[in-house]
Formats: sequence, structure tokens, C-alpha cells
Amino acid sequence: MKKTIKRPKACALDIIAIKEPQHRLYGDVTSNWFLNRNLRADEWSMINNVRTNGYVNFDIPLIYKLVRNLNLVPSPTNGWDFHTPPAANEILPGDDIERIRRTRNEILHRGNAQVPDPNLTDYFTTFKDIATRLEVYLGKPKGEFVQKFQNLETCCMDEDTAKTYLDRLALLRERDTNLSEAVANMRKDLDTIMYKGKNTYISSIFNNAINFD
Repeated sequence: MKKTIKRPKACALDIIAIKEPQHRLYGDVTSNWFLNRNLRADEWSMINNVRTNGYVNFDIPLIYKLVRNLNLVPSPTNGWDFHTPPAANEILPGDDIERIRRTRNEILHRGNAQVPDPNLTDYFTTFKDIATRLEVYLGKPKGEFVQKFQNLETCCMDEDTAKTYLDRLALLRERDTNLSEAVANMRKDLDTIMYKGKNTYISSIFNNAINFD
């Protein structure tokens, strides 16, 4: 038996909503060197409209960028985007943000929205542990986050809701693929530019040598 899993975005949304009031977001983002130069057009659109729409449409990758670069929580034990996932005993808020991001990516890149029961149990255990710690960190009532995951773990999803999440998952997967292709093309362009630049430099040396003779 398999179940469809929902992304654990609510906890991350609460972090950014509490730590970064909507009226401050645009100014903080534009004054941050990395964010000001690296956000996508659709991410800027969400930021520009945050006072009207709030944070509800922000996805995990954007939340991660904001939390990381605006220093909204203590950094992970080994720093952001470390080459290995946080260990079980590494439980700083930043470690949990890393866990959320990595789990989201793992699910997204499975190529299938369905998760076998044993894996699903592991995911929910991870999510509930994260939720428990973030309740304490954010001063939330005990069980406020955890209960959402417990309900999700035991409930059945209707077909319309399932289709909505499947469509969103397909869109996210397509966006990630397009982004990967864009990065690959950019690297090729840079390699070409560097190669041409190197050849130009060598030609210049050769011509100077001829002129010197």
C-alpha cells in the first residue's frame, strides 16, 4: 500500500512569518547581496506581493533561501548545505530547515508521488520530530505542529486534492529540470568564453613575440 505525502511546509512558513515580518521582507531582500542577485522572477513576484498575499505561496526553496541568507534561525551545526545530512544528534533550528529541504528534494526527485509505507513511516517520524522541536523554538502550544502531521498520517486524501498535489509535484519537477538545464547551459557558455579568452591570450603572446622579433 502506498500513500501520497504532503510537503512539510507549514513549519517553515511559521518560521519566516514570525522571524521576518511581511513589511520588512522587501527591504531586507534588496539589501542582501546574494538574494538581490539570485532570486528568480517568480520569487520576486511573491516577495513584491507579500503584503497582499502573505507567505502562503512561498515554497520550500524560496523559504530556505530567505531563512539562510537573512539569518532567521541559528545556522546548522555543520553550516548550510553541508555535503552530508544533519546527524540525529544535530538538532539546531538550522539543522531542521536543512532536513525539510533535503526531504522535499528527495521526495520531489523520486519521479513518483507515491511513497511505500516503510519510507512513509520514516518521513513522518522525521517530520514529527522536527515539528516538536520547532514548537519549542517558536513558542507554539505543544502539539500544534505535530497534530497536523498526525492527522495527515492517518487521513485519506480525496481524489481532487490528490490531483492538485500531483499537478504541483509535476510542475516543481519540471521547474527543477529546467533550472538544472539552464545551469548546465550557463556552464557551457562560461567554458566557451574561458576557452576563447585563453586562445586570445595565447594569440596575443604569439603576435607580440613575432613583433618583438
